[in-house]
Amino acid sequence: MRVKQTYVCAIMTVVLLSSSCVQKVVDAEINKEATRLFFDGVFNHGLTEIVEFSLADDYTYNGHHSKVDGTIKWAESLRKSYPDLHFTINDLLGEGHRVAIRWTMTGTGSDGVEITTSGTNIITFRDGKAVSNWQNGGKPSDVHPVNNPKS
Repeated sequence: MRVKQTYVCAIMTVVLLSSSCVQKVVDAEINKEATRLFFDGVFNHGLTEIVEFSLADDYTYNGHHSKVDGTIKWAESLRKSYPDLHFTINDLLGEGHRVAIRWTMTGTGSDGVEITTSGTNIITFRDGKAVSNWQNGGKPSDVHPVNNPKS
């Protein structure tokens, strides 16, 4: 009897794991982890090679086509402007093929001014790669000096 129960449980587990409901949960978790690794790796550690594995060929940022090399140059320039750049992930939510991330960025410019800004991104994935990214906040006009050593 115990052997039969083990097999029934195993078969039910396989059926559940292959159901579309469970697959959406698995996809969401994978996409959340991909988002976390992108923000931490690219922005906090300067691992820009992650970009080429993360973006689909038809990736768009706020509705505009964005290529891998342009995204890498932008990330490198941000890290150059703020050598101690750090993104903190405040919230990371996922459902199916979409991930929402709320983050706070801090850094110190070459002028010694510390800045902080925050934003929210909604990222859509297809086959494990980001195909669109809509961002609110975090723009240069949203950057707030924390201190100003010149004053």
